[in-house]
Amino acid sequence: MDPQVFFDSELEQLLLRVQDYQQRGWRFVNLCGSSVEGQVELLYSFAQGKQLENLRLLVSNEQSVPSLSAIFVNSFFFENETHDLFGVNFKGLAPNFGGRFYPTSVPTPMNPASAQAQARLQEVEALAQVPSPSSPEQQERQDG
Repeated sequence: MDPQVFFDSELEQLLLRVQDYQQRGWRFVNLCGSSVEGQVELLYSFAQGKQLENLRLLVSNEQSVPSLSAIFVNSFFFENETHDLFGVNFKGLAPNFGGRFYPTSVPTPMNPASAQAQARLQEVEALAQVPSPSSPEQQERQDG
């Protein structure tokens, strides 16, 4: 297999680049999200024969990302999952499961902001569980 190629992309260029892949006969393979430096890294993978190319972009919580579902219908699986896990808002996503595609115990558990909030919450909960010094009655019960 040929080596993978990675291209950094700006959000504004995403649809143009994806349309170019589609017009040249490439297929959409995958969308992967990662938390990177307080943002979400989106890595879109496209294949043609043995070639694999990736578009990489960073988005913040405030940005909306255009959905690829009108160009590559199978992207809706990955975009719904990325929304549910990372909190990325996709414009024009169809079908849009509205946060119910990938059930999680906490909303957007892999979003950098959510991860930081969860870490702070765990610290506070850990502090709240620190046992207070025993009263003399409790000490007698433990010793007796």
